[in-house]
Amino acid sequence: MSAKFTALSQACETICIEVPKVYDFCFERDTRENVCTPLGKCSPPEGAVVRCTINSATCSEVSRGEPDAAGRADVTFAFAINYTLEVVSTTGQVVCRARDLIFSFTKTISLCAPEGTFTNCTVVNSACTCMILGAQICCTFDLCTVFQSLAIVKILVPSFGFCTPELCEQVSPAPPLVCPPDLFPPQCPAGKNEKWR
Repeated sequence: MSAKFTALSQACETICIEVPKVYDFCFERDTRENVCTPLGKCSPPEGAVVRCTINSATCSEVSRGEPDAAGRADVTFAFAINYTLEVVSTTGQVVCRARDLIFSFTKTISLCAPEGTFTNCTVVNSACTCMILGAQICCTFDLCTVFQSLAIVKILVPSFGFCTPELCEQVSPAPPLVCPPDLFPPQCPAGKNEKWR
């Protein structure tokens, strides 16, 4: 055992900290097909394609079943997907556009979520593909979502003291901020009639 490690071990103390403890942590890929939007007054030219852009994808818990003896519960999440559709001609011109379309659905998964826990979910990746089918545009959405159940707990941990930052490495070119700054103008070089030395 090195002298440095021995010194650190001797300086260690046990402290109580409050942190979010993760009870469950999982991800799921979900595919939603046949999400269709009427073309309405839009008249796509021959060979036109549809460009789909997902503006935002959010989810949150809306209900939870009673946890079983092992603490597992069926948790239902509501998803809201905001997206834009553009019909594009073969020359690349946008023929028509529909903004702020909303596609919503619910999904139930099983999580370790005993009484006192809370959940969150995050859509970490998403994509959509669409095509013109008759008088409507039909899309398929692929979502990758991460689910968690957590609780704020107090735990005892070994501590070697507080974390203190080190000086960051400088990258080129140097930033305009100089730290520490030059507080005074430089002294003139000594001349023949220099009085002060």
